Amino acid sequence: MTTTVKLQTKLPPQFDGRTSRWAWTNKYILVLISIVLLVSYASAQLPVPASSQFDITGFLQDATVTNPGDAHSGGTLKVNGHRVTVPRETIVILPANALTWQELFANAPAPYTGAATGMAMNDIPTPLTTWEVHVVGNRVGNSYIAGLIDISQQALNSGAGFINFIDYTNGELRVGGTIVVDGSGNPVLSATDPGTRVRINDPVGRYGRSMSPDGRFTVDPDNPTIMAASSYPMCLPRTAPVGGITTDGLCPEGNRPITAPATPTSPAVYNTNFTTNNLTNPGFPQFPGLFPNSTLQAPFEVGDWITFAGTLVADAGVTAGPTAGPWPGDANTYISAHTIVNNVAIYTFPGSNPAYVMTEVTIIGTGGLTVLGAGEAVIRTRFEGMTTDVDPSGAAQRKIHLYGIDLDSAGNTTDRDWGTIGVDPGPPNGAVKGRWRFRPPCLPFGSVPTKPDKDCVMNQAGTFLPVTREMRAVIEGLQSQNPNNPGAITSANGLFFGQYHAPILEYIFPENIPGTPIVENNFNSIPFLACGGYSSSGIPGGTSTLAGILSPWPSNIAPNTSSCVNLITPPSNVVANATPSAVISGSGALVTLNASASGSTPMTFAWTQAPTDVPQVVLTNANTATATFTTPVVAANTTLNFTATATNGAGSALGSTSVTVSVDIPIVNHVPPQTVFSGTPVTLNITGTDPGGLPLTFAVVQTSGPAPNNPPGLVVTQLPPNGATATFTVTLPVGAPAATLNFSIVATNSAGSSSAAEFTSVTVNPLPDVLSITSVEYRTGKQRLIINVTDATDNPAIQIFLNPYRCEVSAAPCALNPVTGFWMYNPDPAAGGVGNIFTYGVGGLYLLDVVGAPRPACNLGGNYATPCNNVSISVRSSQGGTGSSVVTKIRQ
Repeated sequence: MTTTVKLQTKLPPQFDGRTSRWAWTNKYILVLISIVLLVSYASAQLPVPASSQFDITGFLQDATVTNPGDAHSGGTLKVNGHRVTVPRETIVILPANALTWQELFANAPAPYTGAATGMAMNDIPTPLTTWEVHVVGNRVGNSYIAGLIDISQQALNSGAGFINFIDYTNGELRVGGTIVVDGSGNPVLSATDPGTRVRINDPVGRYGRSMSPDGRFTVDPDNPTIMAASSYPMCLPRTAPVGGITTDGLCPEGNRPITAPATPTSPAVYNTNFTTNNLTNPGFPQFPGLFPNSTLQAPFEVGDWITFAGTLVADAGVTAGPTAGPWPGDANTYISAHTIVNNVAIYTFPGSNPAYVMTEVTIIGTGGLTVLGAGEAVIRTRFEGMTTDVDPSGAAQRKIHLYGIDLDSAGNTTDRDWGTIGVDPGPPNGAVKGRWRFRPPCLPFGSVPTKPDKDCVMNQAGTFLPVTREMRAVIEGLQSQNPNNPGAITSANGLFFGQYHAPILEYIFPENIPGTPIVENNFNSIPFLACGGYSSSGIPGGTSTLAGILSPWPSNIAPNTSSCVNLITPPSNVVANATPSAVISGSGALVTLNASASGSTPMTFAWTQAPTDVPQVVLTNANTATATFTTPVVAANTTLNFTATATNGAGSALGSTSVTVSVDIPIVNHVPPQTVFSGTPVTLNITGTDPGGLPLTFAVVQTSGPAPNNPPGLVVTQLPPNGATATFTVTLPVGAPAATLNFSIVATNSAGSSSAAEFTSVTVNPLPDVLSITSVEYRTGKQRLIINVTDATDNPAIQIFLNPYRCEVSAAPCALNPVTGFWMYNPDPAAGGVGNIFTYGVGGLYLLDVVGAPRPACNLGGNYATPCNNVSISVRSSQGGTGSSVVTKIRQ
């Protein structure tokens, strides 16, 4: 039977866990110990659990990402021969940074950028050195699924030595070599023993000049990772001091008092244990003048003993990239440090601000007693660190207050009070000046400890559970210095003084009793995994990514999200569209792709084109909701396909759209409609435009209406290069109604591309007939109107109608015409009249005999006589003819 024993390994005292906010503290080395038990009985094989824990540390052999364009994407890794699934939403902890799995690929230096991490042994080209990965997860079924991942070049790898030379020109420390001076006591580089090259990986220039070969392994820009052993922030001057006078105002020489000046054979000796001036009360300075000034960092000096950790990189131009192999030799490599700890003790005046604090040990138990006997030692939870705020008398001593940083699913943070601990005053009443150790069990809240630096005070009821991803150590009274607080202020070139926030890097998970089934890691009880809400740091100058729930989940039991606060809903209903959706090849038109989706914000969008499309276009702002591209040139009509991916901390969803690119489609110019009489020749004048200037031919097709009869059908005559005429004549039969002919016109260029159809119409009206009124008689006694009409066209199908006429008497059935001011009679039956339709007779003769018709206005109140010149009797025919006459005869 075998069991796993965890041996705790501690870093040197001056470097213990101080890889800062993301410190690699108290790493565990896994040692397999085979224990042979001499037993006198046989036992059955243990069952294979549905989900069981694993904890693996080794070289990163292989790494893949599922979706290189998705910041939330997972993938796979291979370590010690095990293929491990990296779930979506995984955030990997680096020595001083935290990135999503995809961000490791996206931010890798060239030539790996976007395609590989540059840390796996199988990457091409082979990396300059191997990289260590630590994976904690569960084996679910037959799959290893990660829950927590740490990556470094080597977790416990560090260097140490005296600074023998500072190269201010290149921003480089030389460590461990021979200290050599010129005749004036100025350090010079030893030709025979120059020492190890160390540069600070500092993209934003927080602790020195801005430079970084790999932004993933940066210093922490918010909490000092370049510091004194007492937690005071250190720096490397950006320019060389001149005669001992400061030339870098952010890293002044005045913050390192000299205890012995330089001699011809030795460099100057600098103070390594001092307290800065009291800026709160300038009447009590430690030194004359302004310096040492606690608002500014302190510079490294030749003769300082430092411990450093970082990544091995190559000089620019030596290899294909700073982290790519092959090994170029010692002279062409250096350590790009994310952490440097200087063996100096710099303290701030007791009770004054700014003051500094840091953590060096963070260990917490996760709870999760899932199997009887699978004990988990919560008592081992502890936090330790250093502070610059020390009052040996105890009168002005401020305690260290610890908080767990709780997250909701939307990434909002709250501080959970863990308790307080005093600070070691140093000899003779203490051991290490400035050290604090929070080691439960503690006194309950409200207690007054008799040994403040040893007795912690805390809320005993469930203080540490559920566990958090990060914690804060705060100098009492500076709680508002939370970086998430807009009112927090900085000092020492941008550091949030008085507090130190960092991830918890060592979790104690349940352990099984030897010989019992392997228990699973209780990720279900860890909110930042089971509910999401933890964000990556991103590289300096980049953006962070809010992570959601791991997928696939590293357990056979899905997390219970009912207690999650502000749970992020995944994207849905992704709407993608293109404007315009149809363009002409080579037109240079700008196409805009827009995407929207339902779901929780913040939400990101990414546009991609189908890889099978030809051609591939260049998308501008592809990682936003609105992307654009310029219409490409194609050889044939082409459809381009695009997908919008909407992503938030809970997942992703897709939407698609397409754009049609047509090849130089010609256009038929508008042909106005016409109206003609029967038998009139018609000409359609047709013109078109081709974007490419190609000649056009036109196809004119009649879609409805009577067929032309003169000449039979349409005659289309081309007018090169881009015009044509279509001619025809339509003769309507006598008495036929008007007819409409509709036409479709399509242009085709010499390349074979055809236009959209243009439509026009021609209305043919019948020829009007000739009407003459031969007599109009009105009989006053019988109120009879008798009209005789002759139509030159003798056709019974033609109808003749009486038009309204002016009345003699202003009374019904006549009505006042508001336009003319006359009283008018409308014989149309629809208007209440007697009638107006003539009766057809032989030979084109028509008769209308209306009984009850009102008197025509022939005398307007006088003697009724004829002929009547005050009124006109008019008629019209269905063939278009008209005629009029005065009343020719009036009688009783």
